[in-house]
Amino acid sequence: MKRFRSKGHAMNASDYILSKQIQWAHNRGIKLVGSKRQRGRPAYTQTLEENLFQPLSPKVRAELSNGDGGELTGTTDDLPKMHAVHSSSALSINIFQYWLGVNQVPKIATACGFCRQNNFCSHSIRFEAKFPISQDFAFSPNIDVIIENAAKSVYEVFAVECKFSEAYSSRGYSGIDPKYLDLEGIWADVPNLHTYTPPN
Repeated sequence: MKRFRSKGHAMNASDYILSKQIQWAHNRGIKLVGSKRQRGRPAYTQTLEENLFQPLSPKVRAELSNGDGGELTGTTDDLPKMHAVHSSSALSINIFQYWLGVNQVPKIATACGFCRQNNFCSHSIRFEAKFPISQDFAFSPNIDVIIENAAKSVYEVFAVECKFSEAYSSRGYSGIDPKYLDLEGIWADVPNLHTYTPPN
């Protein structure tokens, strides 16, 4: 676990990222509250717009609302998850929505390393797109961002799963859930998936 030094105390990478995001809000005069408004660590903006570089377009708002992650859903007691300054969903919107709005999707696809410069196959972006993989699951996987390509492209879409501080959490990560690995057929083009041996 990567650690940083802050005021004489060791700080793990997840806390470091959160502290920088909180400082970002303070520098802009944004008052933060807890996830339960009056309770919890003050790391949530009171309005969604305060946590975004641009307001959500109607199209993007509808896509987020149709997703299963409940990013925009709050209650009287709980703020929506996307209000968190460390929200990965807000990160995806702040990075990708702009390029959709200015009709320059190929530029962000190239910047992500998905295709060569001057390749104009990428034409649209969708958020929280669902990709069914089995009728055995009540919910289909929701992909944070997909970049859709023209029919002539080798790849139908480029998929992006955004992570902000999750990779640095002290909670650990157990890997892909076995229920996905046990599905037969969908991993046919990854023949060594079940024979991989982690390094010592």
